[in-house]
Amino acid sequence: MKPFNTVGLTIFSVSALVLIIFGLYKFFEEIFKDTSMPVVVRWAIIGVILGIIILLISLVIERIKEKRE
Repeated sequence: MKPFNTVGLTIFSVSALVLIIFGLYKFFEEIFKDTSMPVVVRWAIIGVILGIIILLISLVIERIKEKRE
């Protein structure tokens, strides 16, 4: 891969990751501030989001291992 492509992809990836983390932070902040929402629903939403994140991370790790073989 060309050096400029690598730099551009790195900047894009880091920026997208920062935006996603900030969005999740604000989302969780609002969920915990909302007292009208039942606690079970809050924890279920958090569980679904964390499950999706874990699945995505494991998928990326699996793809990287496949490329190395």
